[in-house]
Amino acid sequence: MTLPDPPATVPDFLLDQFTDHSPETLRDIGEYARKETYVAPEAASDSIVEAFALQDEETLAAIAGYVDELGDFLEERDADSLAAITGDDTDDEESWGHQRILDWHS
Repeated sequence: MTLPDPPATVPDFLLDQFTDHSPETLRDIGEYARKETYVAPEAASDSIVEAFALQDEETLAAIAGYVDELGDFLEERDADSLAAITGDDTDDEESWGHQRILDWHS
């Protein structure tokens, strides 16, 4: 399984929010995005919860699918987070998502 590509409808700033979460938390975020639960995951930041409130149904469905795929990807590699795989350091000037976008356009 390769790293899932985020759908174009998922805002870039949200992609960066998913790098530090475990597969279990990502699945919880997916359930929350699909509105299978109205209680936000404890590990989800306020910015994720607030951003979800501003998204339309199509975007929330795309987010849910992406975080589910990302969770499967991490679980398959027995990784704790995407940051653990990519070596992403939060002190870096550019986030993993931003760098990936730059790579796509080069």
